[in-house]
Amino acid sequence: MNRQEFVREVSKRKGLSKMRAYRSVNAVMDTIRMALLNGDEVEIGGFGTFAVVTDLKGERIPVFKAGRALKNIINISESEEK
Repeated sequence: MNRQEFVREVSKRKGLSKMRAYRSVNAVMDTIRMALLNGDEVEIGGFGTFAVVTDLKGERIPVFKAGRALKNIINISESEEK
């Protein structure tokens, strides 16, 4: 799913205009981006945590760690497909 498809889905699920959904999605992504640039973690309960780690070369790398609830939902969905 690319950004355009994601915005379309948010628009449909929440009954928002595509422009409003686009602005909302961008606001969330900009907020996460700025928090990471400032050295903060962003923890979204039931979803996961965005953070920045430093690798062996000293490079800062953005990472996402899925939360337990998201992992459980994914695993339940996968077991139902089998």
